[in-house]
Amino acid sequence: MNPCRRYEESLILYSHQELKRKKVVTLQKHLSQCERCRGYLHELGNVFKIVEKHFEPTSSLFLDIQW
Repeated sequence: MNPCRRYEESLILYSHQELKRKKVVTLQKHLSQCERCRGYLHELGNVFKIVEKHFEPTSSLFLDIQW
């Protein structure tokens, strides 16, 4: 399910609890009225659960990155 373009980035940040408080209120109001965005948020949650289940970060995770 695709979210409203205007809220796509906010939904991702919201799902990670990184959205600024002022925007949270606006997004929650939108979510109460938009089935597409609620569905997208639900799908994001499912994806993150799968990733967390199968991915264990290690302290060496960033050692291979060329800075």
